[in-house]
Amino acid sequence: MSSLQSRKDEIAAKRTKLAELKRQRELRAKDVSSSRQSIGDASELAQASPLRNRPTQSKADIDQLISSLIPERPPSAAGPRTPAKSPAKRVGGGDRATEDGRQYQDAGTETQTLAFADFQTVYEIPVETKPEVITYSKGVQTSEPWDYDSADGVFLNEADGIAQNPSRRRRRKLSGRERELEEEAIRQRLRLEIEEELRAVKLDEPLEPDKERFPVRALAPDELNAVTSSNDFLDFVERSSKVIERALDEEYDLLSDYAQQSRNAEEDADEYVGRRGRRIKEIGSFPLTEAMGAKRMLSTLDFSPKFPELLCTAYTKSQASPHTPPGLLNVWNLHLKGRPEYSLHATSDLLSCLWHPHHPSLILGGTYSGQLCLWDTRARHQRTGEPVQKTPLTGGRTGHAHPIYSLAVVGTQNANSIISVSTDGVVCAWSADMLTVPQEYLELQSPNKSAYKTDDVAPTCMSFPASDPTYFLAGTEQGSILPVHRYDRAGAKAGVDARTSYAGHMAPVTALDFHPARGKVDLGDLFVSAGMDWSVKVWRAKAGAGASSATSTISSGQADAPPEPVKPLLEIQREDTVYDVRWSPTRPSVFGCVDGGGVLDIYDLLVSTEVPVASARPGENSVSSGGVQERRDVSGLKSLNKLAWEKQSGKHVAVGGLEGVATVFEVGQEIGGAETRADAWMGLRKWVGRQGRGL
Repeated sequence: MSSLQSRKDEIAAKRTKLAELKRQRELRAKDVSSSRQSIGDASELAQASPLRNRPTQSKADIDQLISSLIPERPPSAAGPRTPAKSPAKRVGGGDRATEDGRQYQDAGTETQTLAFADFQTVYEIPVETKPEVITYSKGVQTSEPWDYDSADGVFLNEADGIAQNPSRRRRRKLSGRERELEEEAIRQRLRLEIEEELRAVKLDEPLEPDKERFPVRALAPDELNAVTSSNDFLDFVERSSKVIERALDEEYDLLSDYAQQSRNAEEDADEYVGRRGRRIKEIGSFPLTEAMGAKRMLSTLDFSPKFPELLCTAYTKSQASPHTPPGLLNVWNLHLKGRPEYSLHATSDLLSCLWHPHHPSLILGGTYSGQLCLWDTRARHQRTGEPVQKTPLTGGRTGHAHPIYSLAVVGTQNANSIISVSTDGVVCAWSADMLTVPQEYLELQSPNKSAYKTDDVAPTCMSFPASDPTYFLAGTEQGSILPVHRYDRAGAKAGVDARTSYAGHMAPVTALDFHPARGKVDLGDLFVSAGMDWSVKVWRAKAGAGASSATSTISSGQADAPPEPVKPLLEIQREDTVYDVRWSPTRPSVFGCVDGGGVLDIYDLLVSTEVPVASARPGENSVSSGGVQERRDVSGLKSLNKLAWEKQSGKHVAVGGLEGVATVFEVGQEIGGAETRADAWMGLRKWVGRQGRGL
């Protein structure tokens, strides 16, 4: 019982203690609330505090005030705490008893009001400014993310809004060969699509009226680029555009009246120059564009032997456009006057050009550097203008090292050679199949060293007779015309024949041309020459010495005799330097020449040997007024350097000169076209006989 009673007493003591603790907690909470109310009481604000008039304040008073304001709170006290409000003014009234019996006392200092002020710079430290250095790298340039736009097939950069094709960026990283392979794969895929469409069309499948069998599909940028850059596409565009331009340039009178009996005489007088049948009419001119290079001199020209409408012209270096290729060769079409059919290039000035007579797609050209070039119009890379073959520039016995002013092709269809001669006296024979090494090499030496004061021979032109491909004449800078044999023969070695001399010009010879000899009478021994001594001469070549004549000459002791001079049959004095002269390919007695005055003159030996039967000037407008011809020169006095006849019919003649403009004329029936007079060939033979006898 005692233990139970003690247990009860212990529990009662604990309850009493808990009740006391609860009462004390309530008293403390009530004390805190009453102290907060007493601080904010408005009735005490007007009372003056006796401590404010005190000059000093002891530390004990301050401690007492702090202890009265912040009562002690045991850690076991519970309940939420709220932040105390800041008093607007100090409360006076001296010592004052609170509800719980505690005393407090106000401070004797004046009331301080705190507020926020503007910021002020106390000390400014100068900052050293340095220029910002920006560097770029591949990592920086490609770090921006690219979003793919499936609708347009491009990548879009969100940072700067740049659109870029993925295939284009990929092609930049590929080499040239890989890019070509990729484009070829794209083109092959497009070909397969087109073939599938064509096969489907041939199956004759039924079509729905409202449904398209093959909807139009827009090509992607990489596909479009692969198609437009292909050789087939470029060839198609170039070929098609030329066909359209030829059709547009073709002149045809849609209102012509075929029932009209004849043309009016006034129309003939207004349209043509000279008498009827001896007219010369300008039908076209071919100037150079700025892209080809302005201020080029036309050095030579030649008509195609198979296509009479094609004309090739060679030009020297451009003085106004130094970045263009030095040598230029254009192939013009009489039915396409806006641009050339082909534009070919060389690494040096072109001084001579020639169509191959047995291969109409081959064009030969001689350059100022001594290089012989061969172009093929069938080559796929003809758009670049580079020759398919060219001779080396090493010199020696492997080719020329000086300018090539004259070219010729001799032989037959199956066995022919290209003959070139340069101003250093070197004659080479080449094969069109291989231009690396000449088949023949011949150095010309002067036949009479005492007369020419030198051993060197400088040929400027040459011409072969139609009947003998082993013998030719060479015009030189010394003014003489030398006969040259390509091979050794009886009584004469290969080289210059010292037994014959054609000494008639007193200045360099500019042109030589043998008669074409296509008629009933053999006139192949006639040739015409022109020189800088303002003269044109007609000659009759002496037949080459045979074995019997050579033997008789040696046996008679005249081997060291001086060469036999040959005099011209006819000498025509001109008013200016004559730069070129050519026989008509169809008329036996007609030849034309051009001079430094820019005039084209055509002579007919059966009509007159002193006055030309027709004359013309490029760019000239002729008006007949009362039988008097009035000339108005548009281009001014421009020298003409070269002349060429159309080889098949002889109805067209082309000229060109310093202006770089090729002009084509159409000649009348009496001086051009096929010869219709039966006695023309025999009449010229009789004229040659009379001139030879000096009558």
